Amino acid sequence: MIKDLFKDLTKYLPSYIIPSLVGIIALPIITRLFSPADYGNYVLVLAAVSILSAIATAWISASIIRFYPAYKLNNRIREFQGTIVKLILISVTTIFIVTLSIFYIVRNHISLTFYFLMRIGLLLFIATSIFSIFLSELRAKRQVVWYSFFTIWRSVIGLGFGIMLVIIFHYGAEGLLWGSFLSIAVVLPFLWKIAIGKFSLKIGSIHSSIVSEIVKYGFPIIVVNFASWIIMLSDRYVINFFRGSEEVGIYSAGYAIPQGIIFAIVSLFLLASTPIAFNIWEKYGVKASQKYLTRLTRYYLLIGFPATVGLSVLSKPVMHILTAPAYFSGYIVISLIACSGFLSGLSSNFNFVFSYYKRTNLIMFCNLICATLNLGLNFLLIPKYGYIAAAITTFIAFAVGLFIIIIMSKHFLVWQFPFKSLGKTAIASGVMGIAVYHLSNSLTASNLINLIVGICLGVIVYFVMLLLLHEFRSEEIKEIRALALKIFKPR
Repeated sequence: MIKDLFKDLTKYLPSYIIPSLVGIIALPIITRLFSPADYGNYVLVLAAVSILSAIATAWISASIIRFYPAYKLNNRIREFQGTIVKLILISVTTIFIVTLSIFYIVRNHISLTFYFLMRIGLLLFIATSIFSIFLSELRAKRQVVWYSFFTIWRSVIGLGFGIMLVIIFHYGAEGLLWGSFLSIAVVLPFLWKIAIGKFSLKIGSIHSSIVSEIVKYGFPIIVVNFASWIIMLSDRYVINFFRGSEEVGIYSAGYAIPQGIIFAIVSLFLLASTPIAFNIWEKYGVKASQKYLTRLTRYYLLIGFPATVGLSVLSKPVMHILTAPAYFSGYIVISLIACSGFLSGLSSNFNFVFSYYKRTNLIMFCNLICATLNLGLNFLLIPKYGYIAAAITTFIAFAVGLFIIIIMSKHFLVWQFPFKSLGKTAIASGVMGIAVYHLSNSLTASNLINLIVGICLGVIVYFVMLLLLHEFRSEEIKEIRALALKIFKPR
């Protein structure tokens, strides 16, 4: 199954590398097209779309990944899929009507710019919600190539449409939202057919037993995602309320960089590991699952730890390269958000324990504690200290969350955490970070040259240190050597 993990990681890699690169490439373009205030309003709409989509679909998506193997084994997959399709249509329609009514009622108490953009945002919410459900179907079936195709399409074509509307047709920030909506609308029928099969709304009836199982397992996921949204995105609204949309824009630009790198690594591991984890649990039981979590965490540490350290020490040149001068001060939040992302990845591995035992209510409980802590600290600190306080409170929330999850998970399943690998990875990353920091700040007057050389040097130093510390096993060294020969072999 570990080979399956690496196989799926490799296949999923384009679906995160390319969108991450697109996001990084888009950042200097968008920050030069829009002022921090305009960019801030755009981010606020995306944050609203994110939480609406999470409330409408996350509980269904999680249930798809969790129960697909079981219904497939029992030859009830068509009943399951038919129920899923109708549940998502009911959920999205309900959320849309409720949200539209709320915004109509409060329209005189919010900015006209935000209200105007949110009308487009609601259409984007519908498209995004249905899109994400069918992507979950592809994940459950491990149709990684198709998953990668549609994910890449959305990111590349969405940005392309958006920038075209802004530059050629002189749209404002709404052009970016329309671009995202159009990129999804164009391919949604094809995605439906590949994920479900026949393009029809008459896919069986709703089975009450399936609905009951999905609701029982998935309802806490709604609260989990709402709490996660509070931790990761609600600070934009608190900043906007106390400090204005300009600071929202600066903070969001700094946040976007680790989000496109560290959080992308976390999501990549989750995408590849989750279906495999549940398959191992269903087919092979406790001992195999314990071993899998240990090895999964080790591989995550080997990749996530150095990426976090490297981005932290390179935060200033990265920010200067990727954003306009008005956003430069946002570099100060990069290291804190990068560390937060790394901690979220560790928490995800411990969360598997609760999902195995269908105790998502405990994940909900933990996330509610962290969200309450985060929101309280935001209201306490942001009015005085601004967006830097938002980054600090985000890190505190993730750190507290990891601590609680570790303690709680031990009551269900204990697995061996790879402490030796953590220690060696920390030493190697520390040496790498020191070398890269001094080089990136003193080599040349060009931030771009310093960044490129720093990244290359960092990779070399890190892997040499791991070899000196004997972190790699003999079979892993052979596999790395074979891969290197395959890549660099003359043709």
